Amino acid sequence: MIKTILKLILCIIVYAIVFIMANVLMPFSQSFKELAGSGSTLGVLYILIFAACVCFTIFFIIRNTHLKGIKLFFNTVFVVFFIQSFMTQIETMFFSYAFPAFSKSDIIFVTLVSLFSVLAVVPLLIKFFQNKDFAFERKKINIKSILIKLSVIGVIYLFIYMIFGYFVAWQFEELRIFYSGSPEKISFWGQLFNNFKTTPIIFPFQIIRGILFGVAIIPIGNMVNKNKIIFIICVCLLYLCTVIQLIIPNALFPDMVRIVHLLEMSSSMLLFGVVVGIILWGNGDNI
Repeated sequence: MIKTILKLILCIIVYAIVFIMANVLMPFSQSFKELAGSGSTLGVLYILIFAACVCFTIFFIIRNTHLKGIKLFFNTVFVVFFIQSFMTQIETMFFSYAFPAFSKSDIIFVTLVSLFSVLAVVPLLIKFFQNKDFAFERKKINIKSILIKLSVIGVIYLFIYMIFGYFVAWQFEELRIFYSGSPEKISFWGQLFNNFKTTPIIFPFQIIRGILFGVAIIPIGNMVNKNKIIFIICVCLLYLCTVIQLIIPNALFPDMVRIVHLLEMSSSMLLFGVVVGIILWGNGDNI
């Protein structure tokens, strides 16, 4: 147990060091650098907490899968990077109007920072924690059923996104001012109509994001397929990786807006993770 904890701590430190160094070395735009300012001791603590959450997620997946070696490496890197970073940054790109100091190249560089961190730590975690003997049952994949379930997941994500976005995040005046420039709060249906009138593309965009969140879980269904509860926990941990990075103070959000998003996303993504886990459990004949 102590050896396991010490190995995990080493992985967390490696992730944090690579994350910090990559942020320092990336050629971010001058406007973004000026907005970001300098780091702090407390900031390093936040990064360590973030690194601990990501490393524990990867550790949990590795300890509960039959895959080994290069297959385990590529599957894990793809799933963690795609969910944690890519899915987050495509939404940042969508709402880029709210971040005038954050250029498209900055978004790419932020995405690369996460990729480098994951690439650095996954081999260590595999070396330390991969299962030597893990029996599994290979199942036949039902493509038609998967496509139907992914479509359902996309629609469910849209509903969860809109409901939590309004009844949690939009209740805070600071967030309304940040995104709309006005403290005014209209009704839920009024806000939906306003979204449909001003930015109708947000509805298909979020459905597509929901589908992509589901697609990213399919490899996990092939990796962790012996226990339904373990599978659902894996899904929830992965989705929460998109949230926990908000614990780190950043140049994009005022602190209050960041904390509100942390509250909104942690609750909504946890619920979404449970739903997706239930829907996609049994990546084979049951899908």
